Amino acid sequence: MPLVIRCPHCQRPMQLADNSAGKQFRCPSCHNPFMVGSVQPAPVAAATGGAGGASATVATRPAAPPAPSPPLPPPPLGERKGGAAVDGSSKIAPPPATPSECPACKAPLLPGAIACMDCGYMIQPETTAAEMEGTPNLCPNPACGVANPSSERNCQRCGTILPYPAGTLLHNRYKIERHLATGGFGAVYLASDTKAGNRFVAIKEMICADPQEFAIRLNFFRREAEILRSLESLPIVPRVYDLIEQGQSAHLILEFIRGQDLLKLMENNQNKPFPLEQVIDWGKSICDVLQHMHSQVPPIVHRDLKPDNIMLLDDHCSIKMIDFGTARDLGRTVKEKMAAKTRVYTEGYAPPEQIVGKPEPRSDLFALAGTMYHLATGRAPEGYYTARELEAQLSDPHSPIPAEQRWFFELIKINLSEDVNERYFSAREVKADLQRRRVTKEISCPKCRQVNKVREPYCCKCAEPLTDPTPPCYHCGKMNRMGSRCCIHCGNRLR
Repeated sequence: MPLVIRCPHCQRPMQLADNSAGKQFRCPSCHNPFMVGSVQPAPVAAATGGAGGASATVATRPAAPPAPSPPLPPPPLGERKGGAAVDGSSKIAPPPATPSECPACKAPLLPGAIACMDCGYMIQPETTAAEMEGTPNLCPNPACGVANPSSERNCQRCGTILPYPAGTLLHNRYKIERHLATGGFGAVYLASDTKAGNRFVAIKEMICADPQEFAIRLNFFRREAEILRSLESLPIVPRVYDLIEQGQSAHLILEFIRGQDLLKLMENNQNKPFPLEQVIDWGKSICDVLQHMHSQVPPIVHRDLKPDNIMLLDDHCSIKMIDFGTARDLGRTVKEKMAAKTRVYTEGYAPPEQIVGKPEPRSDLFALAGTMYHLATGRAPEGYYTARELEAQLSDPHSPIPAEQRWFFELIKINLSEDVNERYFSAREVKADLQRRRVTKEISCPKCRQVNKVREPYCCKCAEPLTDPTPPCYHCGKMNRMGSRCCIHCGNRLR
């Protein structure tokens, strides 16, 4: 049975274990030490029972309070924590108090808790009040997510490198304002450039402990910087200011974009679609970026176009494309072009050839069609299955698609085709039909004026080339025209 006694100094009651006799304790109220004296058990009266199993009556007498024990001698001077009092006596400082609520999530803490039961914030007795009041540093590891003190650089639970806390000065120039997001390659911060009038910038940080993997990721960072510099003339592409490499980390300094990505905007608005006219304007602007990338030698493929990577600015009209880290060129040699690329894609927005690791410029047109479909309907695309669904709706006389919008969804259906040769051949063609607000189905031969189906590689009457040239045939090395499924010189199957 637990014992209830009173402190010999302040007379406050306290509860102790039943084996506490002869042990030294410190009062939780006045923090003075004392020795618990021996406690005699209370005498128990004899039980008397009547016939027939009558209940027993037990009489008890409270135990006499223990005699006050003399206070312990003060500790040596070198061990005193409270210092000398005014009257020359010494006082021992109370142990550090555990906070009553979590500094991270403000949830109530149990007495003596070492971690918050809600968010996992680690409570350390030696943590100062200033450290506990700082913004907690959440572990970016999705399997952990523990809140750490702002002064920690590694997670106390799993050891993962934590984001920089606010106020950190990088490279003696960029002051971290706050952590914005954490992705696959590292973290993104909002910072102010102290050497450029405190201009706000976005800093993409890459952290990697493995030297070999770091070299691979660093190439992605360098490529992203090069691509952004080549697209500086286009208004919907963010500016790149600098790329700083230091040890096993790298920082890409970018223009800070005030806004929110289109996917979050839709999700926050119950997946309500955007106005079709606005989607068409955005599509034309994205076509300019894709056409510029695809016209490079060798062509550069974005590979991850989707609403998440498009930011709507504060004017609720203009957009900016972000995250060019997955873009890459298709190679210069036949061997490089035939080699399977790293499989980077988002399900629903990626065509079959990209899923197997062989993207090409028309793969971005597939992603563009999926993106416009999502923005115009509020429903995420399901790859070429969405094209089949649209085909059924367009052929239905009672289709729910308004007559004035049929051309738009037919354009979406064509570019979501499973066969790459059935899609538009370039972003330039997509933009032209978006401007004309119709789907081009026929073209005239410039030589004999014969009317041909659009995207036929050669005139059906005079064999005049009608489309742009393709890369050389992988078998014979000779040129063909886009839309050709087999080489006209050697008959080899073209991809």
